[in-house]
Amino acid sequence: MIQSCCSKTICKGCSHAHCLHQLQQRQARVCPFCRHTIPKSKEEVDKNNLKRIEANDPVALREIGTERYHEGNYEESFEYLAKAVELGDIAAQYYLGHMYQKGEGVEKDEKKGLYHLEEAAIGGHPEARYSLGSREWKNDLIERSMKHYIIGANLGHVMALKVLKESYKWRDVTKADFAGALRGHQAAVDARKSPQREAAAIFQATQAGNARHWRLLEHQTMSTIHTAVVEATDIMCCASCGVAEVDEIKLKKCTACKSVRYCSVKCQRNDRPKHKKACKKRAAEIRDKILFRQPESSHLGDCPICFLPLSMASNKSTLMSCCMKIICNGCSFANSLRAREEHIENTCPFCRHPGPATKEEQDKNTMRRVAANDPIAMQQVGRELHREGDYESGIKYLTKAAELGDAMAHFLLARLYGKGQVVEKDEKKEIYHLEEAAIRGHPDARYNLGCREGNVGRTDRAVKHFIIAANLGYDGAIQALKKCYAGGVVSKEDFAAALRDPQQLGPIIRSDIGKKFGLENEECDDLGYHYDKRMVTKLVRNYRSHPRILQLPNEAFYNGDLIAAADITRSHRFVNWEHLLPWM
Repeated sequence: MIQSCCSKTICKGCSHAHCLHQLQQRQARVCPFCRHTIPKSKEEVDKNNLKRIEANDPVALREIGTERYHEGNYEESFEYLAKAVELGDIAAQYYLGHMYQKGEGVEKDEKKGLYHLEEAAIGGHPEARYSLGSREWKNDLIERSMKHYIIGANLGHVMALKVLKESYKWRDVTKADFAGALRGHQAAVDARKSPQREAAAIFQATQAGNARHWRLLEHQTMSTIHTAVVEATDIMCCASCGVAEVDEIKLKKCTACKSVRYCSVKCQRNDRPKHKKACKKRAAEIRDKILFRQPESSHLGDCPICFLPLSMASNKSTLMSCCMKIICNGCSFANSLRAREEHIENTCPFCRHPGPATKEEQDKNTMRRVAANDPIAMQQVGRELHREGDYESGIKYLTKAAELGDAMAHFLLARLYGKGQVVEKDEKKEIYHLEEAAIRGHPDARYNLGCREGNVGRTDRAVKHFIIAANLGYDGAIQALKKCYAGGVVSKEDFAAALRDPQQLGPIIRSDIGKKFGLENEECDDLGYHYDKRMVTKLVRNYRSHPRILQLPNEAFYNGDLIAAADITRSHRFVNWEHLLPWM
């Protein structure tokens, strides 16, 4: 909805919420953006538009131009639209392109019409993009046409998606491109949704009437609102008494489902019997969405020196007691080599702290990190105390490390609660800690969850866990998937994706554009199998490592895509890398 006073486009959700607030406060209706009084007649609207035109507002010029066009005054419409185009209005470019193509108000000119349509499409106008696709289709330029339709679908254009659907049937568009367009269209549609807009749509569709609307505002005599309406209007109203959120009344979300709000604890208790079932269902959905999201890396993460994924094998990396960073053997060896050749003290590759000479110094460094609330240090101390027989202190340290987000601590606690060692056996706590460890990328925890789900007959959930664990490089999950595939439980595509090298996930980071396409919601997507340049950003330039240290992983895992972008002069000055063996 375009406001004539300021030429700003306000969505119906915000307009409805603003109107609700004004009615609650018994205030006159004003514009949600500029606070100008809402015009009550067509004459006032036209007066506001003329004021904006005098201020060279492109939106006002475009609105007057389209109004003149619908009235049949094409020449005057063309003048307004041309002025709006000069001021940078994208929609005016689209209208002007059609006027040139049809010769309405101006001499017919296909080239100028095409130019303005292309400018509108570049600016993100979905109708212009769809028109270009149709034009290319008529000229038998199928490949260019499909590109336009894919972009139009990603912008939320329904007809572009329908055309792609038909084109997919006739093999004019690939399966990967069509799937990407579907995800992009859904992401564009979801991005336009909000509780306020849904509330406005519900109110408009049901035609509730002024009396009911005022009863909603007069919350002192308001009864409990229907749950379906509340879930759409939870931002604005208390789910129990219906009070709207204004300056002196603050609403708090339900901590479990996040879908409804309450003005007080009393209202939350009163609404609990009615809301309990829906709350548990929604909370379980939120938990599953988090649980089945593919982690970008394992719980070990990347080496902080070369930024390559750390191996799951414990003998291929070292935990530094001074800073609690895990360094891969390659970087540790290179650092030791540099120290020997330059005849300097061997220090930590990350923090440059001297290495501990004795077990006492190592313990001292670890306790220093414990004092700094380092979760890895607390986990290490907890494991050591548990091995020594001080179970109570060990559990205390592990619990603290888990609270600080350490995945290994969660996994160890799950094992203790599952076996009933030291602590009382508790299946709920075991599952909770396993899930927390799995969410943070622990492959053993993920595999154990898959086994549990398989044992109780939930094969779909078990397969999801196994695929995620396989993508993290866990061999046991691959073996489990082989059995599932033989039994027809897992699809051929999912099994093929899991068999691909899990280390390929190392350099691929999910970008903001990828998230807009819904890529982060693909629960078990292996990017090495479904790689699409429009959906992911592949980081290949490494500014820290020497070419020799990148040689092996580059050839083995990344198909030669990694680029050593560090200054070679500085690299040679600090370390004589030429002496590194090829297998390093």
